[in-house]
Amino acid sequence: MQQYNINWLKFSIGVIISLVLSLSVHVVMLQGMNVAFPDFTVITVPFKFFTRVVSVLGLMFFWELADKKVGGAIAKKWALLVIIDAMLTESLFRGPFMNGYCSNSICYMLINNIPNLLAIAVMCGLIVFSISRLTNFFLKFWAAAAIAATFMFVASPLITAAWKPVMNSIAYLAPTNEWCKLPYGPEVLIPSYISFIEPVMASMIMVILIWDKLSPTRWLKYLLFT
Repeated sequence: MQQYNINWLKFSIGVIISLVLSLSVHVVMLQGMNVAFPDFTVITVPFKFFTRVVSVLGLMFFWELADKKVGGAIAKKWALLVIIDAMLTESLFRGPFMNGYCSNSICYMLINNIPNLLAIAVMCGLIVFSISRLTNFFLKFWAAAAIAATFMFVASPLITAAWKPVMNSIAYLAPTNEWCKLPYGPEVLIPSYISFIEPVMASMIMVILIWDKLSPTRWLKYLLFT
């Protein structure tokens, strides 16, 4: 990592500040402002598909900038993008861990999350293999739509179906009730804040990889990354 000339003290302080501030917004909205957590079950499939296309497109723009800096074999690039995306979306550990922690079923939730990680791997693989051939925005957009469709309607349901026998075999580990109730106390907030290091670190890695590729104008650089 020395090639990136990282000041580890500033990096650590930045990680801590980013972690505390960003998650505290969520906590204050939940506990101080009584803003309910979004109910994703009411989101329609077309809107889910649209948001997936946008997220894939953003990931493609990121990887186009990061690709040359990463270097190495295609497998290395693929693995790195899978890890970054899984961490950024809290799919690598935090999401299933907190769901399991709050329902006394950590092991079940982590195993149940494996199909999601495999589907993410398929999506990221398609991005890594195709990005160098997508020379303009319209090609990227249509590729993002195709990759999003593959993720949502092919990879995810097929992998989940194939994994179902595994989940049936550990059904006795499934959650029975959720004990994390508002207002959250330290028994919920402490693991929540600690595990939030996952998306924060993903963001920091992304900054390290593409910061010098963005606009030379500082305010625009911050805007573009945001």
